[in-house]
Amino acid sequence: MNAASKGYQFAIDNPEESANILIEAVPDLDPELVKASQEWLSPRYQDDANQWGIQKLKVWENYAEWMLEHDLLEKPLDAEAAFTNEFLPEEE
Repeated sequence: MNAASKGYQFAIDNPEESANILIEAVPDLDPELVKASQEWLSPRYQDDANQWGIQKLKVWENYAEWMLEHDLLEKPLDAEAAFTNEFLPEEE
């Protein structure tokens, strides 16, 4: 989780460079799409959370309700049991 957190923070702080790293690692990707995608995604990886990776109960509840209403779940989801923030690195 520490490595993933650092990678996302790098992408948040350096969208163009992170796009270039991905393009170099996977040359079959469309460079313009990768750059546009990273430009759009980078400010949203953390969005309104204090740090990358934070999960919120209300978001899980809303999504689970939507999935149930659209017959994507067979029964209600126990949102509290669906996620944890326990393994996220300490905030710096």
